[in-house]
Amino acid sequence: MSLPPLPDELRVGTVQWSISRASVEENLASLDAILAGMAPSRPHLALLPEMWSRGFCGTALLEESEALPARQASMRDRAVHHRTWIGGTLPEPGDGRRVYNTFFLFDAEGNLRLSYRKIHLFPLTREPEFFLPGDALPVPCEAGPWRIGVGICFDIRFPGLFTSQVARGANLLLLPAQFPDPRQEHFRLLARARALENQACVVGVNRTGTDGALSYFGGSLICSFQGEIIGEMSRQEGGTVFTIRASDGETLRAAFPLQERISTLAAASPP
Repeated sequence: MSLPPLPDELRVGTVQWSISRASVEENLASLDAILAGMAPSRPHLALLPEMWSRGFCGTALLEESEALPARQASMRDRAVHHRTWIGGTLPEPGDGRRVYNTFFLFDAEGNLRLSYRKIHLFPLTREPEFFLPGDALPVPCEAGPWRIGVGICFDIRFPGLFTSQVARGANLLLLPAQFPDPRQEHFRLLARARALENQACVVGVNRTGTDGALSYFGGSLICSFQGEIIGEMSRQEGGTVFTIRASDGETLRAAFPLQERISTLAAASPP
C-alpha cells in the first residue's frame, strides 16, 4: 500500500555526527543510533550531513564512489524501515580522476525523488582537485503541499541557485553541509537570508567533530519562511525533530507577495 504524501505539518529531523573517513560501518552505526533515537518523534524527513559515508576522504574518494549503489541502498533501506524520507550527499563516479558530490533524496517507499550534483566547489579545502562541478540546476520535487529544493554547503553563498528553484515552486530548501569553525555565524546568516529572500523554509544540516586541522560546530538548524531560526542544534552528535507547516508559507506569500519578482530575478541571475 502506498504511503500518503508529505503532510502540511511536516516533522523534519536534522541528523549530525562526527563523520569517520576510515569506516563506513562506523558512520552507518552513528546514523542508525540517531535514527532510532528520533523514531518516537516519527519524522517525515531526515537530512544527513554532506558526504556522510566517509567525509572528504581525499584519494579514497574514487574508491568510495565505486560503492555508490551500495550506499544508495543503505539510504533506501533506512528510508523504508523508518518510513521517512532521507536525503544526503555521496561521491558519484566522474571522469576517473575526480568525482561528483551528489545529493540523493529517497522517499519513504525507497524511490529516488531528487538528485543534484554540487555546482559550487569550495577552493579553500581544494575541492576542485577532487571533485567535478555539476552543470545542471536542481529540479524541485513535489510531495503533497511541499516542493523540495536543494543546495550543498558552499552553494549557500550563491543566491541564484535557490531563487531558480523557488521560481519553479520550491518552498522547502535542504542544505547538507560540512561548515567548519569559525564560520558558524556565516552558516546561520546565510541560511536565514536564503529563507527570508525566498519565503521558503531552509533546513541546514552540518557535521560535528574534527577532520585533520578542521573542527566542525554542528549547529544544524531550520529557518522559517520569514527567515527566523526556529530550531538549532548544539555541537553535540544527535538528532532533533522540528515541525514546519507549508500553509504558513502560503499565508505569508499571499500577504506579502514576492513570487513574481523572485521569478523575474531568477531569470536574470546566474546560479
